[in-house]
Amino acid sequence: MATHYLARRANWQRVAQQGGTLAEEATSVVIRDYLNETYPNMYEVVDKPTDLKFMYFDYTRQLDPAMYEKPAAPTASDIWYDAERDTYMTMVGDRETVVRGGGGCIPDLKITHIPNGHSMFIECKNQGDAGNAHERAAKFATPSVVAHVKKMLDVTYNPFAHVFTGRMVESRKYQVELATTYGFDISHLFLWKSGRPVEPLIEWLENAILPHLRG
Repeated sequence: MATHYLARRANWQRVAQQGGTLAEEATSVVIRDYLNETYPNMYEVVDKPTDLKFMYFDYTRQLDPAMYEKPAAPTASDIWYDAERDTYMTMVGDRETVVRGGGGCIPDLKITHIPNGHSMFIECKNQGDAGNAHERAAKFATPSVVAHVKKMLDVTYNPFAHVFTGRMVESRKYQVELATTYGFDISHLFLWKSGRPVEPLIEWLENAILPHLRG
């Protein structure tokens, strides 16, 4: 693992430990600053990427293109694919307009290795002793979604990774659930323990994520 990030580590650690900092914000700051410092101009980190905004529409359109043919007299309840605009349309009043959302999802982060264009999405969740954040994140661990995004990105590796933090990662109940849900590719699961020390996150990034992107 590269070591000259240590000069910046104290600043990253302060951000990661801030109580009001969301998991995605802390993860983004640490990963972006580390990559920029250690591998300048080699990686791009994007917050809230829109690549998968219409993932559900794209997936079902591949299964049944007729689902997204434009009706003769479209209404607000219709959604169709406009090949010329390469997007999905609907009606608002008497006007055709691009669908704003509802046909996919927005992961928290996207990391791209600039030289070869390989990318990976990271979903981050912070949860206390109760909640279902891990279940909501599990949509990115379903076989159909993984296969669809692998094809979309033209890669062979699992294009999703998950960072969980908060009291849930100290709980055996959630540790067991997380290990079961993400066990098919457990190296892509990172439990950011109490205090959010930056070293384990960076080690995970180096060992579990970057080799795929550089490959």
